Amino acid sequence: MTLFHSIRTKLTLWFAAILAATLLGSGIIAYFGSRSALLDNLDYSLKNEVYWVNGFIEPKAKKVKLKRAALKELQELKRSAAQQEEQPEVIDTTGGKPAEIDEMWNQIYQHTLLSPRRHYILILDRNGDLLYRSQSLRGHTINYTDIPYQWINVVTTTGPDDKEIRLALTQNDYVKIFVAYPLEPIYEVTNSVFYNFLFITPLALLISAIGGWFLAHKSLKPVDELTRTAKEITAQNLNRRLPTLRVDDELGRLTEQFNDMISRLQASFKQIQRFSSDASHELRTPLTIMRGEIEVALRNQRMSRGSRELLNSINDELVRLSSIVESLMILVKSDTGRFVFSLQPVQLHELIDQLYDEAQVLAETKKIKVKLEHTEDLQIKGDASRLKQLFLNLIDNAVKYTQPHGSVILSLEKDSGNAVIKVKDSGIGIPRKEQSKIFERFYRVSGSSANVSSTSGSGLGLAIAKWITEAHNGSIEVKSREGKGSTFIVRLPLS
Repeated sequence: MTLFHSIRTKLTLWFAAILAATLLGSGIIAYFGSRSALLDNLDYSLKNEVYWVNGFIEPKAKKVKLKRAALKELQELKRSAAQQEEQPEVIDTTGGKPAEIDEMWNQIYQHTLLSPRRHYILILDRNGDLLYRSQSLRGHTINYTDIPYQWINVVTTTGPDDKEIRLALTQNDYVKIFVAYPLEPIYEVTNSVFYNFLFITPLALLISAIGGWFLAHKSLKPVDELTRTAKEITAQNLNRRLPTLRVDDELGRLTEQFNDMISRLQASFKQIQRFSSDASHELRTPLTIMRGEIEVALRNQRMSRGSRELLNSINDELVRLSSIVESLMILVKSDTGRFVFSLQPVQLHELIDQLYDEAQVLAETKKIKVKLEHTEDLQIKGDASRLKQLFLNLIDNAVKYTQPHGSVILSLEKDSGNAVIKVKDSGIGIPRKEQSKIFERFYRVSGSSANVSSTSGSGLGLAIAKWITEAHNGSIEVKSREGKGSTFIVRLPLS
């Protein structure tokens, strides 16, 4: 199972992706929300400042003399306002004492001392002449021509040092009021939020990924236990069950259903085993009787040639059928665990010598040459009779699928603490697509693909060979090329 095919990894990635999307959305909302809130608060503060300055100045501003051009401009503004609000025009150009005017600017100056250092306040008279300028402007002025009359407008423009400022401005009959604040502190705060977000997001994603992996591992740990137990359940131990979870959740209910399914499979499997065992046992006696009766009949010298050939043919089939029944009995016992191996020290080289002699007898009718090479004195711990059955099955297979005048080679050698027995033939070979299936029960290479139609077999010999090999903690494999022959390799651990 690859990493990205793991449910644990997918859950972690989904969790991290959802968190990343949530953090991104929250960061965008926080950034623009903070910026909007700060600008709104700043606008509110600037408007209040303009209200105060205008409310303080207006009663005393009548003392400010207007030039003729300024007076004409004011008349136009008031005429426009009167048309919109239907109010009468009032123009008062009364002069006042300079001492009272100076006192007014001193009070405004005292007020600006309490304002933030970056607050800009600029007051011009109707003539455009400077009446008051806060020290924070450092001798600069604020230029903005579109000044509303008797109401306050807030705009963003360029101020001192060509930096952006938020400007609140208005004018009345006597003065023009500008109150501004630089936007740089606002941008610093919002940028700080942005950079903090850039720093926190990867850290949060890392923590969430680790936490998500831990939670997924914790949640899916019962699944790993179920998987391990399920792998251990085979036909030989169907009495085992998956560990039951105490919680009534999806996994608990799934485990319960799996255990119920295994119980049903166990019952069905036992029924099949019982039938195979009973059938094999019941068939042995009549087959033995039939073979005995045929052998007795063949002793009759007066029997015709045709009848004798027929009985010989029937006897051959009975022998084959008896072999199948015996093989079935062995496999049924192996499945039910009733077959016990008698493990004793076995001299493999002696066993192979005996098999060599028997192989020559099997190969004699087809004129197949049997060779024995690479024999070493090796000893293993095993059941000699079953090992002999294993190798005889392989030799019989080799002879059966080798054309007349072919060859079968036996060898025994040592390799990495194992005894390696090879049975090589020059026969028809096995198609590549069927090599992985030949150790299955009742599987036979089809006559068309094997180029053989007359070869008989039960399809149980190699299955028994594999069972005997694995019972001795060994392994068996085949290497074959179609039309070039096959080599069966058995590895058994040395004692």
